[in-house]
Amino acid sequence: MNIFEKLRMFHNIYIKNNFFIQKKTYSMNEEDIFINNYFKKNTGFFVDVGAYHPLELNNSCLLYKRGWNGINIDISSLSVDYFNYVRPDDTNINIAVTDKKSIKTIYYQKKKSPLNTLNSNLASKHFSKNFKKKKIKSDTLTSIIDKTKFKGIKINFLNIDAEGKDFEVLKGLNFKRYKPKLICVEMVDSFNPSKKVIKENKIYKFLIQKKYKLVWSAHYSHIFKGK
Repeated sequence: MNIFEKLRMFHNIYIKNNFFIQKKTYSMNEEDIFINNYFKKNTGFFVDVGAYHPLELNNSCLLYKRGWNGINIDISSLSVDYFNYVRPDDTNINIAVTDKKSIKTIYYQKKKSPLNTLNSNLASKHFSKNFKKKKIKSDTLTSIIDKTKFKGIKINFLNIDAEGKDFEVLKGLNFKRYKPKLICVEMVDSFNPSKKVIKENKIYKFLIQKKYKLVWSAHYSHIFKGK
């Protein structure tokens, strides 16, 4: 990380967020308020795939401030630098999460962006075909967790914001070993979809088969509760 990025990080994290902005929510649509209330006073273990930023547009920040810890994963190495700076007690990993181990292509305009993706169609839509490419290693979520200190620990909260690859992330998780109590996942097929459209989504069908129930929705984000 160069000196200019370090100065920008200091401004964004310590000056802007800690002194000028008093936040009750760090999520885009207040997902974290529902999540925080769901777990009440309990502490636990979270996994955030497509974590992006430790404070901005983040669904696990309120839990972290309550003493939770977990794993933050992002395809941007700069995003992981931010997490290492702000959440050194978490495990922060720069890798792509898919349903099998391989080499993938990242489509991006900026090094750190919530729109960086492995999905070429979404990249064309978001970036009007004006984007860069680079290669990154990918692995399954199960394999990634197994290589950390959290191996074998049940996930309390799983957040997935993988810009069009959310279903692959879910398919790469061993639910018998890690079955999360609560899952927040994006469905990028439509904005503010109807109940009928949601029920036709492959992510919805997959999680229903895994004995989950949809308990909250807003725009692209949907929260499922396990039995």
